Amino acid sequence: MKKILVLSLALLLALTLAVPCAQAKPQDFVGKTIPDFTVNTLSGESFTLSESLKTHDLVVINFWATWCHWCIYEFPFVEEAWEQYSDRVDVIALNVWDEQSDDNALRQCIEENGLKFPAGRDTFKLLDGMGAEGIPTTLVIDKNMCIVFAESGAASSTQELTELFDSLLSPAT
Repeated sequence: MKKILVLSLALLLALTLAVPCAQAKPQDFVGKTIPDFTVNTLSGESFTLSESLKTHDLVVINFWATWCHWCIYEFPFVEEAWEQYSDRVDVIALNVWDEQSDDNALRQCIEENGLKFPAGRDTFKLLDGMGAEGIPTTLVIDKNMCIVFAESGAASSTQELTELFDSLLSPAT
């Protein structure tokens, strides 16, 4: 009886490990509409996606955590690209998985990295709702609240982001 139980558990474990995860890739969400949201930023202001899209052509949502090396690595590139395109592209950095960190720790991380774009917490669990788990994850949203770009992994240069913005923006009229 004990052998049957051990063999059954071993078989169950083998089957569990053999079944691929049903984790969604961010790219699977390109073309889908994102729900509107409002978050309080770490600077004490409010950021609403639909309001930002009234004055910008695109909004970049960057999901990050303080302990994520690659998130911190890409911050200067996101900051530089945002500074170059801030008239047409807005950025909001949404912190995930840092529930134990207070807002002061998050603010300190933002300040240490010289970031000027808004940052807050992913209080609506947007990243979780997508089924994505990797960070950094970047979404680009257009005026129709449609995801036009989604990717996990860090940008490797400002140029990579500016070329992405150029490819997504229609010429200014």
